[in-house]
Amino acid sequence: MKKLICIILTVILLCSCSEAEGTGSPEPKEHRESPYLMYVGSDQPERVGKEYEPLNYPVMKGIWLSYLDLTPMLRDAGEEQFRERFSAACEDISGLGLNTVFVHVRPFGDALYPSELYPPSAMWEEGFDPLRIMCDTAHEYGLSFHAWINPLRLQTAEELAAIDGSYPAARWYREGEELVKTVEGDAHLYLDPAYPEARSLIARGAAEIAENYDIDGLHYDDYFYPTTDQSFDEECYSDLSGGLGLAEWRTENISKLCREIYSSVKSVDERIEVGISPQGNIENNYLFMYADVGQFCSEEGFCDYILPQIYFGYENPVKPFLQTLEDWEELRGGGRVRLIIGLGAYKISSEEEFIRYDGIIASQAEDCLGREDCSGIAIYSYGSLFTPEPDSSLRAEAEINAVREVLR
Repeated sequence: MKKLICIILTVILLCSCSEAEGTGSPEPKEHRESPYLMYVGSDQPERVGKEYEPLNYPVMKGIWLSYLDLTPMLRDAGEEQFRERFSAACEDISGLGLNTVFVHVRPFGDALYPSELYPPSAMWEEGFDPLRIMCDTAHEYGLSFHAWINPLRLQTAEELAAIDGSYPAARWYREGEELVKTVEGDAHLYLDPAYPEARSLIARGAAEIAENYDIDGLHYDDYFYPTTDQSFDEECYSDLSGGLGLAEWRTENISKLCREIYSSVKSVDERIEVGISPQGNIENNYLFMYADVGQFCSEEGFCDYILPQIYFGYENPVKPFLQTLEDWEELRGGGRVRLIIGLGAYKISSEEEFIRYDGIIASQAEDCLGREDCSGIAIYSYGSLFTPEPDSSLRAEAEINAVREVLR
C-alpha cells in the first residue's frame, strides 16, 4: 500500500470537483461500563449480538439527512412534533423507493442523543431523545437506519469553551491539550487523530450509539485530516511518528482510527454494518485527507461498505462520472467490501451540466444499479430533493419523478 501512495504522489495533482464540500418517550438504557470500551485498539473481548436484529438490504438505496435537514425538524419542537416531522420525511423517502437513511447524529463533536462522551447538540432541546425516535420511526417505514457521525470535527472555540468540562474534548481544550487543534480559515476545532486518546474517544462514541440504540449501521464521511498544513501536528509528529514521513504517518493515523471505530461497533454487534463515505476523487483521499481508500476496500477490519461521493457529471473534464465509477470498481477489485455510489442531487440547481439535463441523478442511479460490482446508491441530500430553495422546486420535483421511475 505504501507503493500505491508513492505512485499517487508522483502523478500530476488533479483538481478536485467535489465539495469539501416529551418526557413520555422511552429512556435510553443506562450506560454500562462494557469491556469493549477498555479494549478499543487492542485485543477485543468476545463479541456479542443484541436482541434487535439489524435491518439491511442487499441492494442499498439510501439518502443522507444532514444536520441542515434536521435543524428545521427540531426547531421549537417537542417530542410529538418532531416525531411527526421526521415521520413525514420517512414517508417521502420510502415513497421515492429508497430503503436506507444516513442520519446526522454527531456533526460537530455533539450528540443528538443522551451521551456520556459528547455534549448535547444545540439543535436539540433536551427532554426527549431524537435518535430513539428516528430509529423507531425509520423502522416503522421499513427503512434501514445508519447513524452518521463526523469523527474529528468539533464545535467552534467559543462553543467548546462554554461546554461542561466533564466531556473529554471540552476538558482537553480548557487544559490546552494538543489533542484539540485549530485550522487556519476554519472556525471549527478538530481532534488530532495522532493521539490514541482522541481515536479512543471517537471509537467509544461509536460503540455507545451501537449499544444504546437499534441502529442498523454506523456511517462516517470524509472529514478526516482537515488540512495539509505541516503546522497542524508538527509538535507531536517528532514524538509519535517513529521515523515515518508526514504523509505516511498521517495516513496510518487515519487507518488506526478506522480500525478502532470498526472494532468498537463490531464488539457490540457484528451484524451492525460500518460504512465509510470518502471523496469521489480517489487521489484526493490520499493527497489531502490522508485516507487509504484502497486499504479500506481490500483489507478486513475497516468497513463493510464504502460509499464514495461521486458528485460529478458525465461531462466533468477531470472526473467524468462513468470513468470514476469504473475506477472505484477497479479499486474495490471484487473484494468483500460492498461498493455503494453517492450521487450529488444538490447540484441540480448549482452546476451547469446538472441544470441542463433533466433527470441526471436518475440516469446515474440507473447506471449504478445495472452494474454487477455496485451494491446500491445514496443521494445527497434529503433537502435538495424535498425541501429545496423556491427557485429550485420545479427541478427538484422533476428529479424526484425521474428517480422514482428508476427505483420503482
